[in-house]
Amino acid sequence: MSLLTIYNCFDPVLRKKCSTIENIDDDLVQLSEDMIDTMFHAPGAGLAANQVGVSQKMIVVDLGLGTDNTKPTTIINPIITASEGEVIAEEGCLSIPDVFAEVKRAQKIEVKGVDLQGKDIKLEVEDYLARAFQHELDHLEGILFWDFLGKMKRDMLRRKFKKKLKETAS
Repeated sequence: MSLLTIYNCFDPVLRKKCSTIENIDDDLVQLSEDMIDTMFHAPGAGLAANQVGVSQKMIVVDLGLGTDNTKPTTIINPIITASEGEVIAEEGCLSIPDVFAEVKRAQKIEVKGVDLQGKDIKLEVEDYLARAFQHELDHLEGILFWDFLGKMKRDMLRRKFKKKLKETAS
């Protein structure tokens, strides 16, 4: 297992829609394991494959969020099949470190997909975990959390992040 590079928000890979995964093979299983290691090392609550440069529909999320136990889960070709409620809360992203904003999301969702054994899975999640799933599924469509903000707020956060990148490059 190894840590992968997390691409930042200005990399074009994060703006491309990801392709559906047709085959589950050893390479995909290895990618999943590496993504989980990378997510926990970052640290984060979830990670989409395109955040590590792979334009395929796969996410990893820690189902143990808010508990003392980690429970990393991989979902291939995930989709949201139901949602209810709305909540506005602060959100961040491993591809835009140290930048946060209030984003409106569904309070509760149902997610369907396939696990690494090719079996159908369905999860009902709410609150912070629902936010994490929605955030990661947006990545698979080429959407970043700040795309939900007004132009002025989004531009301000972009400038802030560009400044941070310049400072860390110096």
